Amino acid sequence: MKPTFDDLKYFLEVANTKNLSRAAERQGITQPSISAAMKRLELSFGTALLIRSRNGVQLTKAGIELQALSRKFMADWELLKSSVIRASTEMGGGFTIGCHPSVALYTLPVIVPKLKVKYPLLSLNFVHDLSRKITEQVISYEIDFGLVINPVRHPDLVIQRLFFDEVTIWSNRDIISHQNMHGDNFTLYCDPNLKQTQELLKKIPHLFKIEFSNNLEVIAALVANGAGFGILPERVAKASHKPLHKLDESYATVIDELCLVYRADAQNNAISQKLRHEIKMMLSEN
Repeated sequence: MKPTFDDLKYFLEVANTKNLSRAAERQGITQPSISAAMKRLELSFGTALLIRSRNGVQLTKAGIELQALSRKFMADWELLKSSVIRASTEMGGGFTIGCHPSVALYTLPVIVPKLKVKYPLLSLNFVHDLSRKITEQVISYEIDFGLVINPVRHPDLVIQRLFFDEVTIWSNRDIISHQNMHGDNFTLYCDPNLKQTQELLKKIPHLFKIEFSNNLEVIAALVANGAGFGILPERVAKASHKPLHKLDESYATVIDELCLVYRADAQNNAISQKLRHEIKMMLSEN
């Protein structure tokens, strides 16, 4: 049987005390156990390390050399261990955050600059797609964290709510009067890939000609410049370069829930825990 790390530790204790019984007592093991450890070392090196007598033990020349090298090894080991522990608690390393492009525009500019200033060793990469696809990639270990709208519950997924948003119909009242919007002259722009769009189209009266875009910022720009109405989240509408206004309260709305999602088994270290805490705090303050 090959010697172990503990065998070297026991040898140093024997070298210091010059007594097998006292060394065993100080290490909290039996004398036969410490004698067996010394035997493993001597067999491994192929030479005697100790001269045994009734009064205790003395180190051979080889034993003296092993004592000096073992002390250096233990010091190097402690330095290595402390460096690894420090690295595991410092905010560094690489993480991938996934979110819808529109979500990215009102969340990432809030959190990323602050994280970069506070934790310069942190490296962040981003993936942008529909929220349901981001969720799937988090579950499949492709993405570390997701900022996801209305995530589907999954047994492997931890979901932490950040804030709510409202999806409804928006207009530019300076150009279009919603009091005269009946007929096919009024276009409603929306993203057909979003479940919120599908829900709203079922609820609203058939007053509009429906046209599609898969980019919410494009829809907001079209609405702002008088091309028609748009189904938009409030945070996207409020970021428009021109003021947008909700239609009257008789129109249906859908409530969005923005959540931070991750796999607990993949994000259970100290750095991940600190990173998700920072993201939650920064977005809740926004």
